[in-house]
Amino acid sequence: MVILEKRKKYPVLGVDISPYKEEEFLKVIDDRLKDKSPSSPPLFVVTVNPEIIIHSILDPKFRNILRQSSNINTADGVGISWAIDYLYGKKIDRITGSDSLEKICQLCANNSESVFFYGAMPTVAEKAAEKLKKKIKNLVVEDTYSPERPDIPLEELPFDTQYYLKCSSVVFVGLGAPAQEKWIHENLPKLPKCKLIIGIGGSFDFVAGNVKRAPSWLCKSGLEWVYRLIVQPARWRRMLKLPVFALNVLLLKQSEPKSIEQKAAEPVTAE
Repeated sequence: MVILEKRKKYPVLGVDISPYKEEEFLKVIDDRLKDKSPSSPPLFVVTVNPEIIIHSILDPKFRNILRQSSNINTADGVGISWAIDYLYGKKIDRITGSDSLEKICQLCANNSESVFFYGAMPTVAEKAAEKLKKKIKNLVVEDTYSPERPDIPLEELPFDTQYYLKCSSVVFVGLGAPAQEKWIHENLPKLPKCKLIIGIGGSFDFVAGNVKRAPSWLCKSGLEWVYRLIVQPARWRRMLKLPVFALNVLLLKQSEPKSIEQKAAEPVTAE
């Protein structure tokens, strides 16, 4: 049975961030895939960015999912890694859904465990699956499915989709936050063979080639968001959450008298 290592987590505006290095994160997943014990619980992974933090402040149900249901909350956006460095003086790796998708699929192929791609627009997940199957030898994709709406419960999906979801060891959910995390929270108990489930946002689009990722030098410098805003200008409304997040983090450190850890564990009160 896989037991997650008890380690210090870093709260950012009410959400605890797991400080895994990328290799440690992938090792935890690999260990869970190797674990054959039927009593081992599945891993529920959330890749957290500033937009997710702001959503959690405004949506108590979503905040409770991040606090009580997910096992691992990684630092996806550069804003999260900046916040932890600013608040705690701790540098942590960014672990994004886009970067993790192919690497987790490789681990699944190595361990003879199957995957399911759930979400995105029609044909996108299917196209992403075909590309990854060509790239990764022995990768088994049980099926793909694009729901008509993000809140469809498992029992209302087509019978064959239900069947293949229940047969899959790893489920990638690309519905966008917070819809994907809410879907996982509601439906994970209905997936008896699932060892790992992770919300990956728009990663299927990247893999399928529908949306190009920023050049690697921009990603490493933390400016991927600038590139995405240029190629997808409709994202500007979502980008407004970035300065709101940054301002709250700055105010958090300046306020007194609580310690940073006490204050960072508390969400900002939504009016």
